[in-house]
Amino acid sequence: FSDLVVGETTCDGKKKMYEMLADFKPVYVIELPNRQSEEGIAMYRREIIRFKEELERRFETTITEDAIRHEIHLNNEITKSLLRLQYLMANDPAPVSGLNIVNTAYGSGFNMDVESLPARINDLADQIEAEYAAGKNEGKKPRILVTGSPSGGAALKVIRAIEDAGAVVVAFENCSGLKSMLLTDEENPDVYDALARRYLGIGCSCMSPNPNRLAMLDKLIDEFHVDGVVDLVLQACHTYNVESYYIKRFVTGKGLPYMCVETDYSSSDIGQLNTRCAAFIEML
Repeated sequence: FSDLVVGETTCDGKKKMYEMLADFKPVYVIELPNRQSEEGIAMYRREIIRFKEELERRFETTITEDAIRHEIHLNNEITKSLLRLQYLMANDPAPVSGLNIVNTAYGSGFNMDVESLPARINDLADQIEAEYAAGKNEGKKPRILVTGSPSGGAALKVIRAIEDAGAVVVAFENCSGLKSMLLTDEENPDVYDALARRYLGIGCSCMSPNPNRLAMLDKLIDEFHVDGVVDLVLQACHTYNVESYYIKRFVTGKGLPYMCVETDYSSSDIGQLNTRCAAFIEML
């Protein structure tokens, strides 16, 4: 149903995939700098403007700065509501399963009624808070933080394996979780600079070096009272695979158990995942 596929150069596998997609769909690729520096921000700002101009040309429209500011504000409100929802899991015991939280957060990205999205997510958070106050919760369980590659879609098998083993995933520091939930500076007079700084601030493993990921991990481990960390690495996410070395060193340095799970989008390893996750949770 798409008129245009927009890609970005976060990893080599994606870049080659865009070449294949271009055989049958219009594709536009945004160049992404791999350093969180002022030079990188300046480059990404130019890329955002270049992309805006391409959208204007292709769809014969005009994208004003006022329109961009409106969307920045709306996305900030969506992010605030999602942060509120996810931070409900900082309660101990957890109010709901991590699977419910990640399904809501991941699914929100596919909802086209974005104007009403913050209100609907806040309504859900209100409901969870009311039920928690009435005594409904998951009970006392080992509290797990999941980091690494996206955990939505078929990768939910890892979350299911952890929670089926008797734990609860209380925090998602990964691509489809808290990692990307940053606010854009609405006071910045340069909307393109504000967008560039917001998105380059994400602790993605494609950044080199990547101190923002460790800083967020440190913060979330403390705020969510985490008992163990599971590093989810999807095959072909090579930067996450390499970065697992730093994550293990950091997590074990904080005195917490760590497990790295490398998987893909198939169901062929579900039995192995269940066994590994059960052993990890039993160790806790």
